[in-house]
Amino acid sequence: MAGSYNHIVLVGRLVADPELRQTQQGVPVTSFRIAVDRPRGRDGDKQTDFFGVSVWRQRAERAAEFLQKGRLVLIGGRVQIREYTDRENNKRTAVDVVADDFQMLDARPAGDGGGSGGRAPAPAPAASSDLPEYEYNVADEEVPF
Repeated sequence: MAGSYNHIVLVGRLVADPELRQTQQGVPVTSFRIAVDRPRGRDGDKQTDFFGVSVWRQRAERAAEFLQKGRLVLIGGRVQIREYTDRENNKRTAVDVVADDFQMLDARPAGDGGGSGGRAPAPAPAASSDLPEYEYNVADEEVPF
């Protein structure tokens, strides 16, 4: 393969409501964090990774409108690594995901009660959401023959 390729796909749940703001030039950007569970290891312990995600322009406005804490979301984008110096003058590295697109994978979380806090209602899930929920199992990776 010629050149480089930076693409990431994540499926996880928002750990807080997204935050919509604008750059000094007026470009909308929405930021949020998602929790992505790893498959259980041999010891049975659950491990979770947390990713900061930013969505830009029109998609930022859509993300701020429809996403909320607890929603299951698929993120497609690129990884961006930046270095900075914190307030105590320590060098830090931040790994963020810049989303090109996102897709909600579940219905509105249980207990929402319809009070969306000024947000528009989420679109109805597609017919494919009627499929049974799949739970990852390491044994499923083994070829049965």
